[in-house]
Amino acid sequence: MIKIYRQLKNSCKNIQMKSQYLIIILPLLALLASCSDDDNPAGDNNELITLATNYSKAGNYQVGLMSAATLETGYNKIYLDVKSTATGEQVPEASINLLPMMNMTSMSHSAPVEDPANTPDDDGYYEGAVVFTMPGNEDESWTMAVAINQNGVPDTVNFDLSVTSPDEARIVSFVSPLDGKSYFISLVEPSAPVVGLNDIELTVHYKESMINFPADDDVAITIYPEMPSMGHSSPNNVDPVSTGNGHYKGTVNFTMTGWWRINLTLSKNDELMSDELYFDVTFQ
Repeated sequence: MIKIYRQLKNSCKNIQMKSQYLIIILPLLALLASCSDDDNPAGDNNELITLATNYSKAGNYQVGLMSAATLETGYNKIYLDVKSTATGEQVPEASINLLPMMNMTSMSHSAPVEDPANTPDDDGYYEGAVVFTMPGNEDESWTMAVAINQNGVPDTVNFDLSVTSPDEARIVSFVSPLDGKSYFISLVEPSAPVVGLNDIELTVHYKESMINFPADDDVAITIYPEMPSMGHSSPNNVDPVSTGNGHYKGTVNFTMTGWWRINLTLSKNDELMSDELYFDVTFQ
């Protein structure tokens, strides 16, 4: 009996010790898991793809052109990895200007752009945007000159670009009866639509010349989403309003999956510019 009692006593001590280890180890495992998630936040620049890499004309820089996806007509975020060829390090500050050009058989023209800030983002990339107004083809294609000025020393790098059309248009255009100018409206969001309330973001630019496409912050936009196949709209939509630099943000409500059409009415100073534009959005 004494032997059995000692064995039971030792077993209880082992169980207590293992329990104490578990109390210490389990919180540590949870902490490590949370640290792993924080080190790789969703939507960071780790998911960018390199579209092209080239050296500048004067040889001062090696520049990588990156994006989250291949380039398409409409609004495209682009990222530039600008490195000094002398040191191999990323350039910490520079003035950068983008000049995309569509080289057509009979003419050439540029497109709306958003030049990067003078300093890179947290990953060291200069972030800008280009609104491609048409796709390329076998005979007509896009190029882009990137002008870089660091400490008063200018240099330029050139890229050949491949621009295609998405399955559903992300850009529409019209000629305004108010001023006779061509306007370009791009759908930025929703890029991954879901059932319920979605952020909607549009950009508005107009053609001032074959080279200049300024942003316009003075347009009033009304949206009317509908399901053409079902014959109904949705409640709780919020018309996009200007947030600056040609961007307009609001809310669109998709009450079910399927094919939606977002109808647009644009006006300026209470005068109608267009009420025939729309974007189709289909998701499952």
